[in-house]
Amino acid sequence: MKQLISFKLFFGLLFLVTSCCSNKNLPVSSAYNCQGIVHLSENGCPIYIEITNSQVEGIITGNKIYPIELADKYKKKGLNLRFLATVSRAKSPEGCAIDGVAAVSSISVIP
Repeated sequence: MKQLISFKLFFGLLFLVTSCCSNKNLPVSSAYNCQGIVHLSENGCPIYIEITNSQVEGIITGNKIYPIELADKYKKKGLNLRFLATVSRAKSPEGCAIDGVAAVSSISVIP
């Protein structure tokens, strides 16, 4: 009897923990082709990229993303970039009015 109660309690807690900790609404962690313009010290952000062209529904043209993993050589105001963006759960700087945070990779400058 005691083992049965322990068994039920264990699986009940396991179910509770897994159901509370999973979020089915989060986007799949894929990299998306994007283009954007770098902005510095605007809208309360030290840096953000305004998306000018995106081929994915979740990252909309006109959205502003806070880039993580962006090399210093690309942190220049007005620089037009092509890159892969992967949506991140990282937090943006406090007071930074942006639409999301993304890790950026495979970056190239568009002349």
